[in-house]
Formats: sequence, C-alpha cells, structure tokens
Amino acid sequence: MSGVSSDALDELCSDKSSSERLIHFNNILRFAILKKEHSFMAIGGKWKGAIDGGDPSADESTLIHTAKRYLRIFFQ
Repeated sequence: MSGVSSDALDELCSDKSSSERLIHFNNILRFAILKKEHSFMAIGGKWKGAIDGGDPSADESTLIHTAKRYLRIFFQ
C-alpha cells in the first residue's frame, strides 16, 4: 500500500479484533465531494446562522443545511 509504513501495514493486517486495532485515518474524516470535469471539490461553505440555523457545534443538522444551500448555489 502506497504511503503506509510497514509498521502501520502490519497493524492493519494483524489478527486483532477491530476494537483492538488502531483507527485508520480514512475512517475518521468524512467529506462530501463533487466531481466537476477532472477535479474534485468539497461541498459546503461558510455557515450563516440566520440562514442555516443554530450553532453547528450543538446541532449537526445546521451543517447539512449549509451544504444543501451551497449545492443549490453550485447547480444554479
């Protein structure tokens, strides 16, 4: 696997249960992306409380509202 050290590869391929293994970086971060022509771009933008709703650190739905708002702008 490109970019993975031999120690990390051994850890990922070990017989340990999933609860004993190290958490892989790709399983921590999640991004919604769009493919436009030959490039990728993340969906979303700056949160606006008056439009998107309450505090995003307390209510995850505001992040969804923000992403939807930027998608509407992108596809118009």
